[in-house]
Amino acid sequence: MSDLRRHFEKIAGPAPETNPTTVRALAEADVVRGRRALRRRRTLQSVAGSAFGVAALVAVFAVTTTGGAGESAAPIAADRAVDRPADRPAARPAAKVQLVAYKGEQPKGFTVDKVPSGWFIQNDDNYSLVFAPEKAKNPGPDVDPSADPIYDPNHFADKIVVMLESKDQSGPGREGKKVKVGDQDGVLLKSLQDMTPDGPAPTAPGGDTGWELWVKQPSGIYMIVQVWQGLSLSESQIVELGAGVHVHKGAQQGVG
Repeated sequence: MSDLRRHFEKIAGPAPETNPTTVRALAEADVVRGRRALRRRRTLQSVAGSAFGVAALVAVFAVTTTGGAGESAAPIAADRAVDRPADRPAARPAAKVQLVAYKGEQPKGFTVDKVPSGWFIQNDDNYSLVFAPEKAKNPGPDVDPSADPIYDPNHFADKIVVMLESKDQSGPGREGKKVKVGDQDGVLLKSLQDMTPDGPAPTAPGGDTGWELWVKQPSGIYMIVQVWQGLSLSESQIVELGAGVHVHKGAQQGVG
């Protein structure tokens, strides 16, 4: 067996060297979307499961409307436009998110000016601030937050999270779009796709993997606004939201 392994290694050649830039970018994604969330008991498997469920529903809808897998497609006439709009059901427009003035009790380490309409502050401490949709406010006695993590205030999936960069970070790990966030400089990054043991995790419709807004504070430390995938906030709205978040002395950096 060892001779056979050496034979395959000889055929394959030496392993390619790892690109340091790629490693750093992946590490940055792991820090922002992985390690911090894991520290707060983020359950990636349940997230992936729910996303796969959405994909399955899409697949069932496609089979129902186009015919079963065993049916043969009817031939298309040469004079018929394949992509004619009349041949397709009208797409339902995505609900537009509105930012509104925040009127609730202000959190500890951060204060906020605006929140998405219908959202509330689900959890806050000196390390992070978690925004969640209104449906997560009253889970009811039969809801298990571990099975439906949107009700878990320590879970970041399908939410917006504000935090300071970790003590072992020094700004964004890759280049992004430079933006002005109020009177501060910021960088807007499209989040890297999450990875699971089985490969890339599913993304929201349109390939949305979420966003990260890094805002440099007067102290030199970056504040991060992490927007989960599929929340339908535009780039300008993310910047507007970030401009309304203010870091106070009580805010603390995590480690790892």
